Amino acid sequence: MLAGAASMFFGGVLSARSESALHEADSKREAHEIENESEEERAELFDLYREKGLTEEEADMVVARISSDKARFLDDMLLNELHISKSALENPFRIGAAIGLSFLMGAFVPLVPYYIFSPVTTAVTVSAILSSAFLFAAGAWKGQIAKKSAWKSGLETLLVGAVAATLLFLIGRATTFV
Repeated sequence: MLAGAASMFFGGVLSARSESALHEADSKREAHEIENESEEERAELFDLYREKGLTEEEADMVVARISSDKARFLDDMLLNELHISKSALENPFRIGAAIGLSFLMGAFVPLVPYYIFSPVTTAVTVSAILSSAFLFAAGAWKGQIAKKSAWKSGLETLLVGAVAATLLFLIGRATTFV
């Protein structure tokens, strides 16, 4: 459980840092293009605004205003052409902590009954019931956040978790030599 949480933490940190590094590389490339191929970049931006429904005159005005400030021009090209924004990047350690703590909490729920109940069969049964309730609740919560059906999302999460748990249980039983 702890090793998994640590692994998830560092995986989250590395993933967020990679996303930040990719943003930096894209920013440098776009900045180079703005500096060395400014007319082509203005034409791209003009086309992007025309695709959004602006008239030629409106797009000309917007492009002229945006391209007069290189930092704003770069941000607009990154957002409209590449669909990336620096403001969407999050602190890698915060992302890692959220992922690691979520894993830790999810891994702890099925283990609690083994500390409370001494017959293993009772602990397995209580663990399965508690884990199922937790999976459904987590899925329902996700559904509410995503503005989807809480029941459907809860059942989907429960089903995926139950299939995964069953497979892992069977693998564990098949590889146990006791």
